[in-house]
Amino acid sequence: MNKNDNTIAVSILTADFLNLKSELDRIIVAKIPAVHFDIMDNNFVPNLSFGPKILSDVTNYLKDKNIVVDCHLMVQLKPKDKVKSFLKPFIMPGINSITLHYEALNKKQLLEFANWSNSEFKKGLALKPKTPIKVFFPYLTKLDYLLIMSVEPGFGNQKFIASSYQKIKTLKQYLITKNLSQTPIIAVDGGINNTTGPLCFAAGANYLVSGSYLLNNQTSVTEQLEKLWV
Repeated sequence: MNKNDNTIAVSILTADFLNLKSELDRIIVAKIPAVHFDIMDNNFVPNLSFGPKILSDVTNYLKDKNIVVDCHLMVQLKPKDKVKSFLKPFIMPGINSITLHYEALNKKQLLEFANWSNSEFKKGLALKPKTPIKVFFPYLTKLDYLLIMSVEPGFGNQKFIASSYQKIKTLKQYLITKNLSQTPIIAVDGGINNTTGPLCFAAGANYLVSGSYLLNNQTSVTEQLEKLWV
């Protein structure tokens, strides 16, 4: 849902994958504008999740539903991997953005990704909780999304790391001082609920990713969603 230029996306990491169509239908009914799709390799993070085939199925199902997919790759690239070649299986109609992790790229790969012009998707860079926010600064004019992980990446249903609020505030203030012609979106992922979500918006975030709070609850997705704005 969008409200006052802020956006809430839903992560399907904790969805019921035996009933994925029903889960997506719940998201459609709630009019959430974006589905957050986590891809994990059991290398960069200690978990293994879905790949391009399920991603294709999800984007195809959502293509006429006015919902886009943002793709978050928690995947370690090999030193000789070319970013453009690596991402080919994930670039498809319906993919709005692709986010890679700063920690999963070497310097050459990071520059290749940042300097990728005329890409078919918006580019995002994510940081683990212990990575300082300043590593974003050299790439602000080249990225569309700056994703602050507010939990250790790898698993859903984790507790929000409180120091993330200061990281959001620091990044927001830095963006204001730079007065960029096009400001990247500040996204936050991990432990987002009706307490942490409003505080993240107040700190300066534009885009929140919420998973278990929205999907793994007895109340409807719509009711849970409304509480994030309070």
